[in-house]
Amino acid sequence: MSAATEPTRKRRRWPVVLVVVVLVLAVLAVVAEFVLRGVVDRIIADQVEQSLPEGATGEVTAHADGIVIPQLLAGTLADVHITSDRLTVDGVPLAADVTARDVPVDGQGDVHDVDGHVTLAATSVKDLAKYSPLFQRLRLVDDGVELSGSTAVLGYDISYAATGAVTTQSDGRGVTITPRNVRITNPDLGLGVDSIPGVTDVPVQVCTARFLPEQLRIRSLDITARQATVRVTAGTLPLTEQGLRTVGSCG
Repeated sequence: MSAATEPTRKRRRWPVVLVVVVLVLAVLAVVAEFVLRGVVDRIIADQVEQSLPEGATGEVTAHADGIVIPQLLAGTLADVHITSDRLTVDGVPLAADVTARDVPVDGQGDVHDVDGHVTLAATSVKDLAKYSPLFQRLRLVDDGVELSGSTAVLGYDISYAATGAVTTQSDGRGVTITPRNVRITNPDLGLGVDSIPGVTDVPVQVCTARFLPEQLRIRSLDITARQATVRVTAGTLPLTEQGLRTVGSCG
C-alpha cells in the first residue's frame, strides 16, 4: 500500500462518518421529541385536572401542536389542544374540547385565545330545579328545550309543560330561557290554555358563570334533541390552580 493511498481512503471515510453522525443525531432528536411530547402532554393534562373549579371532576387529555423542543426552549407552547369525554360539573356529565395559545411552560402566567366547545348529551340535562324554582324538569328539543313544572292558579295546582327558546346573555355569563307554547298536563282539570301568567314569555335567567373559571364566557349555543353544544371563549386565562378555581358570578 502506497503512502498516498492511505490519506485518500481517510478522506473517503469522512463523508460516511459525517452521514452516520447526522443520522444518529436525527434519531436522538426524534426520540427526545417523542419522549418530551409524552411528558409535556401528561403534565398539562395533570395540571388541568388538578385545577378544575370546585364541583368539577374528570379526566382530560392534552396535546401540544408542532415540534415541542423549540417551544420548550422558548418557554411557551404555541397551541395546546385539551379534550375530555369524562367531565362532571355540578353532577352533570359533559364533554369538552378546548384550544389555548401561548401556554407558559413553567405553568405561570396566562394562556391566550382560549376557544372551546362543551357538549351535554340529552340524557345529562334533566334537573333544572336547582337553578330555578319555576321549573322542575328540562328536556332538549330541536332549537330549544321543553320545560315542565307546576304552579297554583285560582287555588288549583296545575302541572304544565312548555317549549322554551334558549339564548346566551350578552355578557356571556349565563343563558336565558323563555317559555313558549304552554300546555296543561293534568288531564282531569279539563283546562286548555295558551298561556299561564307569570310563566309564559317570562325569561328565566340561568347563571352559568358560577361553574366556569372567571374569565370564560359563553358565546353561542347549538341545541338539538340529542345534545347541547356550548361555545366558550376567553381572551386570557390564568394557568395557576388558584386562577382556574376562581369561578365567575352573575350580577
